[in-house]
Amino acid sequence: MNWSRVLILSGPSGVGKDTILARWSASDSRIAQAIACTTRAPRPGELDEVDYKFVCHADFEAMHARGEFLEAKNVHGNWYATRLSELDRITKAGQWPVLKIDVQGALDVIAAHPEVLSIFLLPPSTEELKRRLRARASDSEDEIKRRLEDALHELAQACHYRHRVVNDDPDRAVAELMELLNP
Repeated sequence: MNWSRVLILSGPSGVGKDTILARWSASDSRIAQAIACTTRAPRPGELDEVDYKFVCHADFEAMHARGEFLEAKNVHGNWYATRLSELDRITKAGQWPVLKIDVQGALDVIAAHPEVLSIFLLPPSTEELKRRLRARASDSEDEIKRRLEDALHELAQACHYRHRVVNDDPDRAVAELMELLNP
């Protein structure tokens, strides 16, 4: 695996990772998202093997025991992991795999493979992050509070990433991301 052609995109819940990644993928055929595996239930509109590979806890544990994951972390009470088979699939297609992973998993991958292109997506402000979390209306107030607390810890880890991009305007942020792949 050429780890210098592997991209990590992280940031706190509500920062817009999905929106940015969807726009970036639509604009740049050089990249493809590595579909992560998770034990969480699908949100409305999410599809298996499109948004995530949704599995039960027992299947996740079996996959983990077989060594199928690059990294695996429990985030917000659910397990998430990057499947090595996804990285192989994307690189064999000649594209750069993008790992949309949490800070915990990203720091593990960065430590093991420092040559990865790590990118931390930042909100324009914490107030805007709070507004975005509430606007998506998919979490309870307790869940939003927990995600905001986690976000403060995650934001403090942005310094460990090679690049930081502010998501104040999605088109501008995607243009900045595309420039990172240019020699």
